[in-house]
Amino acid sequence: MIDPGSVHFTRFDDLAHGGIYQNPHADILEGMRIARAHNVHPSYAIYEPGFTRLGAALTAIAPPSPTPVYRFMFSEEFAWGFPPRETYLDAHLALLAEAAPGAPWMIAGLGVDITPLIPHTVARGGHVRVGLEDINWGSTQTNEALVKDAVRRVRKTGGEPATTAEVRNALRVMDAARGRS
Repeated sequence: MIDPGSVHFTRFDDLAHGGIYQNPHADILEGMRIARAHNVHPSYAIYEPGFTRLGAALTAIAPPSPTPVYRFMFSEEFAWGFPPRETYLDAHLALLAEAAPGAPWMIAGLGVDITPLIPHTVARGGHVRVGLEDINWGSTQTNEALVKDAVRRVRKTGGEPATTAEVRNALRVMDAARGRS
């Protein structure tokens, strides 16, 4: 995972406290170097739109690199980024189309229920990450229950969860088409 940028982290229920989630430029470049050296597809956590722009720009100057996956982070508990709304996912996708056309992407989050975005995500050709990190803090749900619910929602909208082998193959094909390793 590479977070191509820094962001102010503050919870809406505790605005008196917070801090900067810092990702120094040298650390971002080192993460990219490690991904290239081990042929690992980096997952870019996109907390703010500038993360997409910086991640794409750095990828462009460091080929050949495995194609990064852009993970759009939504939140309602934290005062950064976008809440989970279709219009905001569309904004992320419009920027991604300019900065990294055709790049794979997914929705995720911190302190948020992203399941209402699943139908729109499937319709737009995206992917979904769910789990305890993504759900509202303090939830009593299990990872297993969250995954089963997401699978049900994906299938309900006409999608089908990919197998590990299918994901790896799709990334290999994408890398080959882009002249990457």
